[in-house]
Amino acid sequence: MNQVYALVDGNSFFASCERVFRPDLRYRPIIVLSNNDGCVVARSKEAKKLGIKMGQPFFQIEEFCIQNKVSVFSSNYELYGDLSGRMMTAIASLSAGLEVYSIDEAFANFSGLQEAGVNLTNLGFQIKNRVMQWVGIPTCVGIAPTKTLAKYCNHLAKKYPGLKGVCNWLPLNSNQRKKALACQPISEVWGVGRRYEKRLNALGIETVLQLAQADPATIENQFNIVLARTVRELRGENCIDFEELHPKRKQILRSRSFGAMVGSKEELAGAICFHAEEAVRTVRREGSCAHVVGIVLNTNRFRKQDPQYHVYPAIGLERGADDPTTIIQAAMYLLNQYYRPGYAYKRAGVYLSELSPKKLEPLDLFVEERWERNELLANTVDRINAHFGKYTVVHAASLLHKEAWQMKRDRVSPQYTTCFADLPRVS
Repeated sequence: MNQVYALVDGNSFFASCERVFRPDLRYRPIIVLSNNDGCVVARSKEAKKLGIKMGQPFFQIEEFCIQNKVSVFSSNYELYGDLSGRMMTAIASLSAGLEVYSIDEAFANFSGLQEAGVNLTNLGFQIKNRVMQWVGIPTCVGIAPTKTLAKYCNHLAKKYPGLKGVCNWLPLNSNQRKKALACQPISEVWGVGRRYEKRLNALGIETVLQLAQADPATIENQFNIVLARTVRELRGENCIDFEELHPKRKQILRSRSFGAMVGSKEELAGAICFHAEEAVRTVRREGSCAHVVGIVLNTNRFRKQDPQYHVYPAIGLERGADDPTTIIQAAMYLLNQYYRPGYAYKRAGVYLSELSPKKLEPLDLFVEERWERNELLANTVDRINAHFGKYTVVHAASLLHKEAWQMKRDRVSPQYTTCFADLPRVS
């Protein structure tokens, strides 16, 4: 059976999420800001036309945004995460399998469907229409026999309006494929970008077609095996496996910069506990467990006049864990060991590593009773939060001094889909 993938990607995802419950913004330029409203991380096509750049500090363009009636939003992670889940559900309903690659894109498994008589281009449009109907997010779809080509076709679907948002590689003849590869620079290839662009250009490789025609052995010798694999994928040779649902993670990191500088251990404890709970939610949702817990403590590198302190300590667990109690206890132990007074901290977080499937975790007679108790508590909290809302029951420590360490989000939109208090009202 020949492998076929569809890369489905939400267009200007964060900005599109802001439009779902605000039809008045349909044709308005929109930008979304990073943590603490620092710089631009998402732009609608109207904002792009105005010349607003990704990563541009907001203070530099604040007056420009007012003059050009640009709608400006703080990052609403709760809304984006929920709409992402709904988008993935819509995609999965029309595909044989799904690999969630990021918050706004996923690989759908189309393998075997063409042999069964399914028109894959039509199926791409069905997915595009269903996501719009069910969720309200515009998407583009790239269909190809390898993940790298599917990602490239998705780029073409975005760039050329005549494709109407769906680009299928399979029906193209040899000349059409060469033209499709020759029309874009190598920076548009998944995994290449600016990192290798200059070095490849120096070798006379400037277009995607030239990269596809390069010798994989030479590329591996001069660069690495990963880039050589990209060349083979551009030729239609499948080198990257499809992973059902989520690709295998090696680590989960949850951290945020603070809205203001934080000094006390109690304030840091609140942030550490909050991020530990967020990391555990991801682990439990994906059916994994962590064998290593670490924390992040950073001062502000840009304040050269301040004393600096940056640590990333970790501790191994006696067995893999996915319950908040165990993870938080380990994180608090590390905070007590590595906290240093007299520093102005700008960022804190938690990371979980050495992840493995929970179902493969061996039983341990001597710790099983305590683990069962923690698991029972975690399951109970999960059920309550699933029924009444995400933060109905939390560890008390995650509320410590929240006003001191929480992010600055002065322009955040309502959490329309996850908070009853933010539901739209019709008068």
